[in-house]
Amino acid sequence: MIRTLFSQTAMTNFAKLSVLTAVLAIYAYAGADIQSRTLEVSPQIKLELADGQQLRCTVKSWDGLGLEGSCGSIRWERFKPGLAFATLKSLVPETDLDACADAAAVVVSLDEGGIVANSALDWARKSGVTYKRLNTIRSEAVEIKRVRTQRLIAEFTERLSQLTPEASAFPAAAWTSLHSSDAGTVSAATIEAARALLTRAGASATLHETAHVALLVESGDSALAKDAASLERFYRDWREEFERIGATVADQGRIPVVVVSERDHWRLLVQAAFRGDAAQHPDAVVVYPLSGDPPAMRPIALVCPDSDPNRQRFNAAVGLARAVLHLTNSPVRGPAWLNEALPRVMAARAVPGAGMDGALRKRGLIAVRSKVSFTALMTSRYGEGVWASDPELAQSMSYMFARWLFDNAPDQFLRYAKGPRTSEAEAARFQRHFSMTIDVACARAAKWFQIND
Repeated sequence: MIRTLFSQTAMTNFAKLSVLTAVLAIYAYAGADIQSRTLEVSPQIKLELADGQQLRCTVKSWDGLGLEGSCGSIRWERFKPGLAFATLKSLVPETDLDACADAAAVVVSLDEGGIVANSALDWARKSGVTYKRLNTIRSEAVEIKRVRTQRLIAEFTERLSQLTPEASAFPAAAWTSLHSSDAGTVSAATIEAARALLTRAGASATLHETAHVALLVESGDSALAKDAASLERFYRDWREEFERIGATVADQGRIPVVVVSERDHWRLLVQAAFRGDAAQHPDAVVVYPLSGDPPAMRPIALVCPDSDPNRQRFNAAVGLARAVLHLTNSPVRGPAWLNEALPRVMAARAVPGAGMDGALRKRGLIAVRSKVSFTALMTSRYGEGVWASDPELAQSMSYMFARWLFDNAPDQFLRYAKGPRTSEAEAARFQRHFSMTIDVACARAAKWFQIND
C-alpha cells in the first residue's frame, strides 16, 4: 500500500559530445568530396523550399550539402529535388564541367533513380561532362546522401541531449545491487558530483542524509530534514510496490536530490548539468553521470524551486521517482509517454496536497473533449510530434492516459512499465499486459474522460 508522502506537513554529456564530434568529423571529411564553390558574382535568386517558404537570397557559395548567402545556410534537403535542380542550374555556368557534374551529383542524391535525377544527368551530359565522370556521379550521390543522413542523426542526437536526459541511449542490462561498502564510496562520489553542479550554478547546499536519499537543499532550514525522511519513505514504499510485482530496485548508494531556492540558480543548474532549458522542466529533471567502479549511469535529481511547499515536495518526488524507475530492473526506457507520465503519477499520488493531479489533467482534458486522440502520442518520440510542437499538452495527455491505466489495472501497469524487456514490439507488449490493443485502450480512455475529470 503506497502511503501519502509529506502528509505531516545520457550517456554523460561528455560521451554524447564525443560521439557527436566523431560523427561530424566523418561528415566534414566526406562532404569535402564536392568542394565549396565561391561565386564570382553573387546572384540574387528566389528560393522555393519544400515547406512552401520563399526567400530572396544573394547566394555567395554552394557545395554538396547546401548553399550560403544573405539568407544564411540552406541545405539541399530543404528543397524538393526539382527546385534544388532549378536552383543549381541558375548558379552553375554550363561551361564549368566539374561544377555541372557536382551539381548533378547533388540532385541525384536527393532523387535517386527519379525523373529529376535523370534530368540532371542528362543536363550534365549535354553540358559536356564526360561519360567517365557521368559513371561516377551515382556513387558520389550515394556518398553525399550517406553523409547527409549521418549529419541529420548527429544533429538530432545533439538537440535531444539538450532537450532532456531521458532521451539518451540507456543500457538494457539489469542492475546489480552494490555491496554496502561499495555503496558508500559511490554515494560519496555522486554527492560530490551534485555539489560540483551546484557550484557551477553559483549555489551551495546543506546535506540531509537518509539510508537511500541525499537531500541537498540550498536553504539551511533544519526542518527540511523531515523532507529527507519523507523522501526516504517514498523510496521504500515504491521499492516495495515494484518488488511485489516482481521488479527489483537495485541499491546504488544514496540518490542525490538537489533543491535550489532561486529561479536563477535553477536555470544555471540545468544549463550546467546538460546545457538544457530550465523552462522545459517545470518540476524536476534527472541527470545520469557516470560514477563508481565500474562506472554506471547513476541518477542525480535536480528539483525546480516553488514557493508553494507542497508543490516543492511534489517536484522533489517527481525527481526521486525518475531515479527509482531508472534503478528498477534495468535503465532501458519505455516509450516517451510512459517515461514522462509514470514519475508524475507516482508523485501526484504521494503528495495529494499539491493539487497536481488536476493541474496535470487540465490541458489534456480540453484537448480530449475537443476530439484530440491519445493515439498519436503513443508513437511519438522525444523531439518529434507533439513532444516537439506542444510538450505541455504531451505531458498532460500522457499523465491522463497513464493514470487511467494505473487506476484500472495497477499491477499490470507497473509490470508493463518496469517488467523485463525483450525484443518484443511495444504494441505486442502492451496488448500482452492489458489484454487490449493500444488503439482500443486509447479509445476507452478518451470515452471515459469525455464525462469524467
